Amino acid sequence: PELLDHVLAELPDQPPKRFTWRGMAHRVVRADGPERILGEWWKRGTERHSVRDYFQVEDEAGQRFWLFRRGDGERGETGDLAWFMHGSFG
Repeated sequence: PELLDHVLAELPDQPPKRFTWRGMAHRVVRADGPERILGEWWKRGTERHSVRDYFQVEDEAGQRFWLFRRGDGERGETGDLAWFMHGSFG
């Protein structure tokens, strides 16, 4: 995953409205999610409490991306709320 710059999103569970990836700004027009992935109960500390919220988004040019946010948007121990590019669709 690649860290995204300048993400604008409403918390706790909304997809981004805008994001910048590799120097290009994208305005989101469609989104699906979040799909929440939780840390495993048998892990220790931060691994157990970690959360990733995945979103499939489409920008105004029709490009589709798979993004995730680290954290649930409500509790700090679940993640730092950083956004990442997990992949793109062809």
